[in-house]
Amino acid sequence: MVRRTCICFISLLILSGSRAMSQDTVTVPLHIRAGFDLSGPVMHMIGNDLVSYGIAASVDINSALAVTGGVRYSDFSSTGYSFDFKSRGISVTAGPDYNFIKANTSGGKYYAGIGLRYGLSFYSEEASVIRYNNEWGAGESSVPLSRHTGHFMEITPGVRTQLFPGVTIGWNLYMKLLISAGAGKDLKPVHMPGYGAGTKGMATGAEYYVSISIPYRKIRVYIKPKTEQSEEEEGEEGTPDATRTFPANSGGRL
Repeated sequence: MVRRTCICFISLLILSGSRAMSQDTVTVPLHIRAGFDLSGPVMHMIGNDLVSYGIAASVDINSALAVTGGVRYSDFSSTGYSFDFKSRGISVTAGPDYNFIKANTSGGKYYAGIGLRYGLSFYSEEASVIRYNNEWGAGESSVPLSRHTGHFMEITPGVRTQLFPGVTIGWNLYMKLLISAGAGKDLKPVHMPGYGAGTKGMATGAEYYVSISIPYRKIRVYIKPKTEQSEEEEGEEGTPDATRTFPANSGGRL
């Protein structure tokens, strides 16, 4: 699915770029988008311990800049040799996206850029069973249910293309940097909703969104034309000094 999206994106980008090369100004529609992440349900279907549902919305500010926000619900449970752990909660992210594709090529339809997000995770966690075995013997303990608020930053490069009018598809890679898990250094969560393993300072992954896109206004964007040197100008610049004319009383001297 990701490969098909990339091929479609590159093909449409080349075709639209060839049509817009000669234009000095272009009219670009600005959109409001709302979409659903397909990667969470798909990963759960293939046996992941994580149940995750994410939605996102964005508003174009101009042809290059948009503001994006997202909400994600996560439910994680894991049973290991030494513990049984559960966490669930909601995460919220918000920040800008910047499109590197010029307006005359993107036409409000294509995106290849990068985003920066600030994220909050409101979650609960508990370890119903913690098994231990040491020189004094074996036993079990537990960590009761507790609630925390985590903080993280997110960098999201990605691409997006219009599948047909009103519908876009695209994927984002993300690199998340943990600011604080909010649970103290001794109670870091096995999984922090919206982020990942709270025991690590960085988390990576990918998301695949299908979105509804609604244009809300149009703007005109000036495209600086490329200046081309005429043959006459090139000939004048290439004329040697010997062919220049001088005033009659100058004696031919500079």
